[in-house]
Amino acid sequence: MPIGFCQLLSSCYSPRYVYSPVAHNVPVLVQKGDSKLAFQYTSNIGEKAKVTTLGKESSGYGIDVQGAYAITSHFAVQAAYSHRFERNFADFNVRSNDTSTIDYNRNLTEFGIGYYTFLNGNSRVVFQAFGGAGFGKSSFTDEYQTPGSPVHSRYFNMDVTKLFLQPALMIRYKNTFATSISSRVSFIYFRNVTSDYSKEELTNYQLGALGKEVEIFWEPAFVNTFGFRKLPGLQFELQLGIAFLLSQRFVDYRTFNLSAGIVLDLPKLFRGSDGNSKN
Repeated sequence: MPIGFCQLLSSCYSPRYVYSPVAHNVPVLVQKGDSKLAFQYTSNIGEKAKVTTLGKESSGYGIDVQGAYAITSHFAVQAAYSHRFERNFADFNVRSNDTSTIDYNRNLTEFGIGYYTFLNGNSRVVFQAFGGAGFGKSSFTDEYQTPGSPVHSRYFNMDVTKLFLQPALMIRYKNTFATSISSRVSFIYFRNVTSDYSKEELTNYQLGALGKEVEIFWEPAFVNTFGFRKLPGLQFELQLGIAFLLSQRFVDYRTFNLSAGIVLDLPKLFRGSDGNSKN
């Protein structure tokens, strides 16, 4: 929608989200050879409650695929891939005729290396810390229509580079349950930005300065895994994460991430027993 028309109507601003948090990769590793292969469905739960005056709901969902492997009794590697499909509508004010529909497509591939160790004698409490980098792309299309005119479209594309540090504290119980508090700090670099928004539109939607400096987010998460004594290689994971912008310059971003899925440790699953896993 042309900016001048928005100004006449007032309160026409609607967010263009440049960042969406992904699920934390917090593997339950206690000894060399332990592994993780996870498939999770994710949702931006905080956005679905926003219903526009036109009766439309925002939405955000996607998938996370995660892997990890303990290469020694204290060091591990990990990798992850995430994909997001998101949508939000612009009309949140009864005086606004903004009919914009913003559709997002995001993907990110991450690689990391980490350290883990027990904090007590019986291996119930585990500390781990991973650091790494991610590379991906993020884009959205913006379709809108003014009264008596055809549908107009805008696009916004960018490459995303991410550096992260992720410590976590985990408490285990009889190899069937683990609960973790994870605290990730993400440094996000937006590069190669291309768009057909006008300069005025870029300024209005907080996009004009994107890519000129790093955006920093603190992302705590609460992670739970549930398993079965007779199927030690099969677990289910549920986690809730929140993102907080630490940078002084404001950008629009998704706040919540809720993930649920299945976690496999394939060697344990094929053996059908805990082997010599520590309790």
